[in-house]
Amino acid sequence: MKKILLLLLLIPFKINALEQAIVDINELNIYEIQEYVDQGYLTYEKIVKLYLDRINEYNEQYNALITINENAIEEAKKLDIEYQEKGRRSLIFGLPVIVKDNIDVKGLPTTNGTKALLDSYPYENSYAVQKLIDNGAIIIGKANMDEFAFNASYTHSSFGYTYNAFNTNYSSYGSSGGSAVSVAANLAVYALGTDTGSSIRVPSSANGVVGLRPSFDLINTSGVIKFEETRDVVGVITKYASDNAIVLDILDDKDIKYEDYLNKDLKSIKIAVVSGFMNSNTNSTSITYGKTDQFIYDMMNEAIDKLKELGAEITYIDSFSLTYKFDATTMCYNFNEYLKGTSSKIKSLDDLIKNGGYTQYIEGYNGYYCNNDYKLTDSYKNYISIRNNNIEIANNRFENYDAIIYPTLKRKIFTNEEAKYSQIYTASSSTAPLIGYPAISVPMGYYNDLPYGLEIMSQNETTLYQIASAYENATNYYKTPDIAPSLYEIPDEVNNLIDVYNKYKDNKNYDNINNKVKNYFINFDGNVENINNLINEYENFIVEEEKTNTNNNYVIIFLVGVCAIIIIKKVKK
Repeated sequence: MKKILLLLLLIPFKINALEQAIVDINELNIYEIQEYVDQGYLTYEKIVKLYLDRINEYNEQYNALITINENAIEEAKKLDIEYQEKGRRSLIFGLPVIVKDNIDVKGLPTTNGTKALLDSYPYENSYAVQKLIDNGAIIIGKANMDEFAFNASYTHSSFGYTYNAFNTNYSSYGSSGGSAVSVAANLAVYALGTDTGSSIRVPSSANGVVGLRPSFDLINTSGVIKFEETRDVVGVITKYASDNAIVLDILDDKDIKYEDYLNKDLKSIKIAVVSGFMNSNTNSTSITYGKTDQFIYDMMNEAIDKLKELGAEITYIDSFSLTYKFDATTMCYNFNEYLKGTSSKIKSLDDLIKNGGYTQYIEGYNGYYCNNDYKLTDSYKNYISIRNNNIEIANNRFENYDAIIYPTLKRKIFTNEEAKYSQIYTASSSTAPLIGYPAISVPMGYYNDLPYGLEIMSQNETTLYQIASAYENATNYYKTPDIAPSLYEIPDEVNNLIDVYNKYKDNKNYDNINNKVKNYFINFDGNVENINNLINEYENFIVEEEKTNTNNNYVIIFLVGVCAIIIIKKVKK
């Protein structure tokens, strides 16, 4: 199935007229979207068109996407037919997803954020993408990313910068900035990103969405261009914790239903707060233990109080110290091996450097280990030994509690200019990635109209979702950015028709008019002229039904009377 590259920076994707619906998709969760499909208010084709409208309207200000799947509408039409004939395969069935551009989608180039790879089409889908497609997902586009996934402070690639979902004067952070902004601005229902040090959680925090870094090796990373293979994971970015759990249910191969851990209390949960990660009064210059801005410190204390209210037992610990060592020596070798599974004219990192179609500092990764497997060396074995020691330390610490929490970002969000030269202060990169534990960032409030996140780390995803879901339900911080509002308003007349329809939609006597109304809902284009006629049809049908019932009652009374007279006459005889 052919999909064509669309450089949104150069050629805006156009739809002739804005699609409209009788519901506003912006703040719906996956359960709600599918319920509206079941009720006949939405089709998958309409859903895709609604998101394509938003991409066309808002991507120019964000620069969040690199390519669009031009066949998305046709794919949705086919899924509508399948749904009518067989039902849906899963809860993600028919819903649009955006994929970070270092994750393979067959038919679309995987650029890794560099224009030199615009002709690099993978021969197969990545494992994660194939799992989504097998369950009915529609890949609507590929997200901009920090080139080669190098930076967390911003997202910058050959295709330009990606800007914050709430204020384009501020950084989106990275490297999964395009994915996080796409979800925050409702350019898709959810997105896939990758996380080496903090590349899902930090941009999720800065853009007001939920970002999961799963356990290392929980999701197969075949078909992904890796930066540091002992830390790189594919993760999920969503508006809500419930959506995140639904998508992870699809992506992993474990027999665990994460949705079962949503909407529970926290009475049996022990949470440790790492005081050193949120200290607002220190002279330390450490990115992990350095000063936390006062407003973030205050947000954290409010979050802690809320978790206590929800039943969690809170313990304070001074530190969570692990040995930090980063080694991406395998990057070049892995990249060269990856290219063998693509159509790219670039056959190696050396070719890419000679081509010049890149912006990042990749030259330092070129050399001997591009063609020799670093994993066979004693140096690599020592690196793994340090990692294993970190895991042992963490396992021992976690004997006393179920999770630890800390602010995802310790300082105010960078402006675009600040992001180019400022050091990012976060504990995200020195916790979960060093030990392979899962961690999730959830919104915990706003300051100067910009969002900030609470990060939760545990030994398993089930605990993360239990805490994240309970906290989210109690706070409800997600909101659509003011600079990316809904593209349509739902007229009052539509709500009047919905009220009438809901009264009679399950009554088979009204099937004829109900089908007319459902057809109107599905094809709604903003025109409300026919609404009164449809409501009148209900009213006329009700009147006729009442007349029929009244006449039937008269007949029954008459027959009862006749029977009574006959009985009386017989009795008298």
